[in-house]
Amino acid sequence: MSFWEFVTRVGVPLIVVVGAAVIAVGAFTDPPETFSWPRGWQWAWVGLWLMASGEAAFGTERPWSERVWKGAAALLVAVASLVAVWRHQRWRRRAGRTDGDPAR
Repeated sequence: MSFWEFVTRVGVPLIVVVGAAVIAVGAFTDPPETFSWPRGWQWAWVGLWLMASGEAAFGTERPWSERVWKGAAALLVAVASLVAVWRHQRWRRRAGRTDGDPAR
C-alpha cells in the first residue's frame, strides 16, 4: 500500500471521525450560552452533513468501509447538533424564568 493510498483509506477517515467525536464532546461540555445558529457560509456544513449521511445510507457503489466511516461521522455530527440545540433551548428557558417572568 502506497503512502497516499494509506492516507486516503485510513488517515482521512480517522481524522473525520475523530473530529466529529470532538465536536460531539464539545456539544456536551461547552456552555450552552455560547451556541450560535449557523449564519451565511456556515450552512455549507449542513450540506456536507447531508452528503455524508446520504452516501452512507444510499451509496451502494461505495466500499462498505467508506459507508461506515461516513455514517459514523454523520451520526456524531447529528447527535452533537441536537444536543447543542437542546441544551441552548433549555438554558434560554431557565434564563427567561430567572428574569422574573413566570409565563415563560
